[in-house]
Amino acid sequence: MTSAGPLRARDVRGLLRDSFFVFAVGVVLGAAWSWRPSFWYDEVATLYSSQRSRPDLSNLLGHIDAVHGLYYVGMHYWFAAFGASEFSARFPSALATGAAGAGVVVLGALISTRRVAVLSGILFVILPSVTWAAAEARGYAATAAAAVWLTVILLAALRFRRWWLWALYAAGLAVSIVLFVYLITLVPAHLLTILLLRETRRSWLGWTSGTAAGAVVAAPFVALVRRESVQVAWIPPLDGHLPRAVAEYQWFVGAPWFAVLFAVLVVAGSVALVRGHRLPPVLSVALPWIAVPMATLLAYSLLRSPVYLPRYFTFTTPAVALVGGLCLAALTRKWWQSAAVIAVFAVAASPSYLEQREQWAKPSGMDFSTVNGFAGEHLRPGDCVLFDKPAWNPTSLRLVKNVRPEAFDGTRDIGLGTTAASRGSLWDDELAVPDLAGALDSCSVVWFFTDYERDTERIIRHTSNEVWTLPPYHFEDTEAFAALARSGLRIDERATFNVTQGVKLVR
Repeated sequence: MTSAGPLRARDVRGLLRDSFFVFAVGVVLGAAWSWRPSFWYDEVATLYSSQRSRPDLSNLLGHIDAVHGLYYVGMHYWFAAFGASEFSARFPSALATGAAGAGVVVLGALISTRRVAVLSGILFVILPSVTWAAAEARGYAATAAAAVWLTVILLAALRFRRWWLWALYAAGLAVSIVLFVYLITLVPAHLLTILLLRETRRSWLGWTSGTAAGAVVAAPFVALVRRESVQVAWIPPLDGHLPRAVAEYQWFVGAPWFAVLFAVLVVAGSVALVRGHRLPPVLSVALPWIAVPMATLLAYSLLRSPVYLPRYFTFTTPAVALVGGLCLAALTRKWWQSAAVIAVFAVAASPSYLEQREQWAKPSGMDFSTVNGFAGEHLRPGDCVLFDKPAWNPTSLRLVKNVRPEAFDGTRDIGLGTTAASRGSLWDDELAVPDLAGALDSCSVVWFFTDYERDTERIIRHTSNEVWTLPPYHFEDTEAFAALARSGLRIDERATFNVTQGVKLVR
């Protein structure tokens, strides 16, 4: 651990400059072209849940999805202020990425040199899983920010030994757990860090008191999440794809060459570091942060029920960056050498970065935003609208409307069953088309949003290890089309997007 004592004014100014630089780079990289990808299922869950009234949102979180509750509440107010476009929905994640990058710099400066701190911060903001999280309207980037700043508070409390820092640690721990319950695994990770730094005697009372206080505050939330555990029942069990999930998807999603280069960097850097006689403080912080959460959740997945998903470990990316920054500093002596290596990593990351910001970048190529835009331009007041459930989506294509309901203003939503808000559920119920004969008779135009045409079966394996089997599909062979035809409707035109088609039927 670095020596105790106050920081010099010059050091503080330099730290502020460095952290602000990395913050700005993280925000710009995260926000750039983030508006291009079409929303996908999880992101529409953010939009549809967060824009409910406060009573309806509370009702939802009391029944399901409390694990995302703090994020939804924050986004509720964000959307009220800035709207819910693709850019505005994802920009908080870019801000969180910048904040996490700044935290990496501050943490690195507390336990190592300025060089290690800055290199770690730069590596962090170009990690493929970080640039992915920065363009995702979910809370993953925020978990990285929470984890790194909680660890900053821990290291500051160990260094400066002020009671109020332990109080701040308690508050930060409670907020972190409520933000994402998996952050509770930082408790044993931080304990191991304290042991490795040999700070137990001087810090035991402060850490145990702060941890206990934070845990007590967060306990009701943890109990609620456990009652709602059905929410993660879809997570697939561990299998032979786990090594790739850990080696690539967890921190380097979509960038296998980046993962290979990073492994080479760590191995070479470790050889250089072995010459020392003591574990560097950076590793005393980073290794428990990486290993303890992963070991805990993998063990739970093996022994109890599956809870492991690569993206859930976004909160460990700051630790990975710290390891990389330490190894890079050990291998290079001059800034230009470090910059050259960083440039190589940036080149290795660029295909993944660009792919993350393509129009169909999200899982299964979901195209909800694009279809919503089409609806706003082509649907007319009085048109009837129906939403099918495609093979590649967990619920109906009503999510197209949930993106921006105003695109459907004036249309007749004849397939809506019980609303999600009335049941405290994520999604509305959809009525079956064969049961809508009476309503269909009053429609002169029906827009039916359904699956895309497929002649052969298609199998998709996601980075989550979910395997989706999409059978052949032809709209005119379905019961829904037969019911529409019986009511006197015929196909007038079709529009196919990426994985969705909109079919216009007229009488």
